Amino acid sequence: MKTRTLMFFCILCLAALIVIGSCATTQNPDKMVFERFCGTWANEAYEPEPGSSEPSLAKWIVNPDGTFTGYEYLIETGPAVVGFYTVEKRWTDSDGNSFYHVKVYVVITDGTRYELWRIDKYNAVWEVQWSNIDYPAKIDPKDKHSSYHIHYRF
Repeated sequence: MKTRTLMFFCILCLAALIVIGSCATTQNPDKMVFERFCGTWANEAYEPEPGSSEPSLAKWIVNPDGTFTGYEYLIETGPAVVGFYTVEKRWTDSDGNSFYHVKVYVVITDGTRYELWRIDKYNAVWEVQWSNIDYPAKIDPKDKHSSYHIHYRF
């Protein structure tokens, strides 16, 4: 009887993994999307704009399952920010840089952000322009209507 119970449990676990895996694939079906931006990005010198309530996050880990974590320091045991994302649109410019409209849900603030991501053609620089209202039209660190940050492949 133990063997049947164990086998039944294993089948349930496998079914759950298949369902969870298919959800992640359905959310962002293009594997090339993940290869461009998933991984660890860091900027030890990152400073938020003066007067901003946004924490200074030195490191981001973007996962292919649609989750991310942000850390205040390069070496830290726990994240300062966690959340979920979905890629809504993607394109490449004439210089070979990749752009993404990404809808982000940040758990700590319980809110949705609309982000424009640019990954340079060498897959080494990740720039993000974001707003709580709508997708920014372009990457512009001086734009006063949205926020900007830059990180490098770590």
